[in-house]
Amino acid sequence: MHDAQHRPKQDGPLIRQRHAQVARERRKRVGFWRSLGRSNRLFPRKLIVTRDGKWIIAMSLLLGVGAVNTGNNLLYLVLSLLISIIAISGILSEMNLAHVKAVRRHPTELELGETTLLRTEVHNDKKRASFNIEVDEVVDDGAFKMRPGYVLHLRPHEVGQGFVAVIAQRRGPVVSDGFRITTAYPFGFARKSRIFEEPMRWLVLPRVAQLDWEASRGAGRGDLAHTRKKGFGSEFLGLRDWRVGEPTRDLHWKVSAKRGRLIAREWEEEATRAAWVEFVHVAPGQGDDPTLLDGACETVAGICASLLAEGMSVGLRTFAGIVVPEPDLDGGAGQLRRIQRLLAALVLADRPPPPRWPLEDAIWAARVRQAWHRHDALASGTAVPLSTGASSVVQERVRVVFASRADVRIDGPAATVDVVISGTGEIVSVTRADKPVRGAA
Repeated sequence: MHDAQHRPKQDGPLIRQRHAQVARERRKRVGFWRSLGRSNRLFPRKLIVTRDGKWIIAMSLLLGVGAVNTGNNLLYLVLSLLISIIAISGILSEMNLAHVKAVRRHPTELELGETTLLRTEVHNDKKRASFNIEVDEVVDDGAFKMRPGYVLHLRPHEVGQGFVAVIAQRRGPVVSDGFRITTAYPFGFARKSRIFEEPMRWLVLPRVAQLDWEASRGAGRGDLAHTRKKGFGSEFLGLRDWRVGEPTRDLHWKVSAKRGRLIAREWEEEATRAAWVEFVHVAPGQGDDPTLLDGACETVAGICASLLAEGMSVGLRTFAGIVVPEPDLDGGAGQLRRIQRLLAALVLADRPPPPRWPLEDAIWAARVRQAWHRHDALASGTAVPLSTGASSVVQERVRVVFASRADVRIDGPAATVDVVISGTGEIVSVTRADKPVRGAA
């Protein structure tokens, strides 16, 4: 955390500092020469010599030395044969990659820890066939475990498909610098590749923990809250005069006969029981790495899934935004998916996201300044607000806090259920308020 007197006043210097640090980390992680070799302007083709290729080169050098020292024509003949093979390999591999293009057909969301196949279409736009084409993504930050996809044979003007198998290693946004097509054709002496500088962004969703959640069982599964509002429900609210054009099915015939005029029933609007899950995602310890929240996000998603399974409308409130309470009516987990998306994008609320975290510069700078402001407020003991949102009926307020940061004060209504979790996301304790749970209009 930057000291207040050293914090840049404008976003420009802050973003320049970010770019400089990202460049330093990239050179350290990838290496200067490897990073330089990725330039399509300097090196349109990238070449990596394989083990077999190194043996061929070593044999050529030894034969060259022997031929020069002895003057033996047979050695010159073998040397020229090896050099010809190396030259032919380079020419054929270049012809194999020429006019080969690729188009991504990837999903934009991935599940943490799950194997996902990223489909890439490979187009051979030339009049000759291509062989042994390999496709993969250029991701260097360790966010993926990746197995390349292969297209063994492409006829002239044919389209093939390569499936890159990836396993996401962390929650949050992941950015690829581009994708790469590679070939070791024809002899496997070298792997020649071409990089397409087309960045792509994925959002890695957190897992959903399997929890035996008991917080809302006291209200009954799938109960409806009473809103005391007029609407189209099944609970009787009162009587009123019938108006022309209204359906006759709501007429109360006995009362109409007694009063001598048409009287209609009024019904109470139904509202599904609703719950806010409030996640206080401050840093559980030292460090600013957003992956510290991965386990906690998994637990919060599990709490939301359990409440949705009980027939409740569930929403999520964080420092970064909200998901308005809605039920999972069709069983398609659409509401849970929206909650997972918000959890996937979370960073530590009181720590600036690291420069390498893949956010747009303007968004990253805004998050940094918000984190500084929130850190100062928490350090002074001030209550900090979560993002605001409205719901017609709120039956539960489940607040999830880290055990190491249980002293954080939240500005707003008190929680009906307090869930304390460890730094890795395991539930330490669940405390329910003594006051009864009631619907609120």
